[in-house]
Amino acid sequence: MSDIVNAGLGELISATVAKQLDAAFVEKEVETRVSKLVVEAVDRALRGYSDTAKLIEKAVEDALRVDRLDLPSYGIMVAQMVKTQVEANVSELIAGKLAEHVSELLKLAPKEVKLSEIAKAMCEKHEGEGYGPVITVLVERTDYGSAWVYLDEETHHEGHDAKRRCDHQLLISSDGLISSATIHNRNVKDTTQFGRAYGLAQKLRAYVACGTRIILDEDDVVTGVGDY
Repeated sequence: MSDIVNAGLGELISATVAKQLDAAFVEKEVETRVSKLVVEAVDRALRGYSDTAKLIEKAVEDALRVDRLDLPSYGIMVAQMVKTQVEANVSELIAGKLAEHVSELLKLAPKEVKLSEIAKAMCEKHEGEGYGPVITVLVERTDYGSAWVYLDEETHHEGHDAKRRCDHQLLISSDGLISSATIHNRNVKDTTQFGRAYGLAQKLRAYVACGTRIILDEDDVVTGVGDY
């Protein structure tokens, strides 16, 4: 008996909702919200330099689905309206966000930078912390003219495993370009990386993306602050 009552109640609710949600009401409500939702979805999707308009469209459509109320006609209408809004607005929004990110990268990435300058910037964040070594900068030259550079802006590492404990590793080719990079133990070629980087990691990503040349002017750069 309870199943019959519940089934009847469900039909009554669906019928009542369908009666109240006429086409004019739905169209008005959707149009006032879709544009804002699309902008927010694009902003979130591009916050980590990733995602596509297709994923954005799917996420927005999922957020506005109403087929659980047994109103497929309204679900189809909403989906079509969302698709129209996405096609009209997303390309421009994405272009704007990407332009901002490219501008940010260019500010972080000069045409070339000396290793001693990188080390100096790493040390500056530790000014006022006393004196002595505060960062790690290790250079390991190869027989082919390239060099491995190991960096850690938070800690000064020593010992046989100092290189392994560094946050970042770069392979600098003989022309100064970064041919390989591991940032926070993640290869920069790994396309599954998401999220914004900060500090040295952010600069290194910019160097890789913009083709910045790193000049190895000193192997034993200053890694300390104070009277060191």
